[in-house]
Amino acid sequence: MKKFIVTLLLLFSAKAFAWQNDMSLKGGLGLSQATIHAFDNSEDHMTGFGFNTQFGYRFSDWEINLASYIYWGKIDDLKFRANNTSVVGSGVFRHVSFGPILKYIFDWQPKKGWHFYAGAGPSWSMQTVKLEQFQASSGNFTSDYKLTYISRGGMVVIGIEEILPFKEMHPVYFEVLYSYKKSKDVSVVDASNFAEVRTISTEESEQDIRGSFIMINAGITLF
Repeated sequence: MKKFIVTLLLLFSAKAFAWQNDMSLKGGLGLSQATIHAFDNSEDHMTGFGFNTQFGYRFSDWEINLASYIYWGKIDDLKFRANNTSVVGSGVFRHVSFGPILKYIFDWQPKKGWHFYAGAGPSWSMQTVKLEQFQASSGNFTSDYKLTYISRGGMVVIGIEEILPFKEMHPVYFEVLYSYKKSKDVSVVDASNFAEVRTISTEESEQDIRGSFIMINAGITLF
């Protein structure tokens, strides 16, 4: 009985070790080109900069990751509506999204030591708009306020990754990701006091914010 228990423990330890070796954390920088549609058919094209992280587990031909993407950039002349207020202006647009991505890893190598992968998954995100120059046509809106949108959508990705014997050698990757999102809720937040941010209102946004994001990411396997 003792020998049987020891054997089970050894098998479990081996599997746990292999599972741990197949886990990885990746991260890098990126460039985003977005087309943002807002209230009353207003539209703007934004170039953003940011970074990405991917924590996941790799099987032989598949990989599942929990990925996050953070980008920010400038927007011009977009119209917004919240809390009985209509406002048009320019300012800073911040985008934070995360979601699971299931990737398939192809055996074919376009160049020795590199392989392709492709994947897709759902996405949840938060966009924050801090207007620096604006005009409010109705209601009450001050320079201390910012708009926060909660959005849902999906993403697809194709990329190429370096093949190395061990992840500790920090293989690099390059990928292009496309995502589309529609807003669900919008909040007006008073950010005048950073120690105590106050929410003025929260309501359904009627999909006032919609966005198509093309992201070019590059990074390495950290561990």
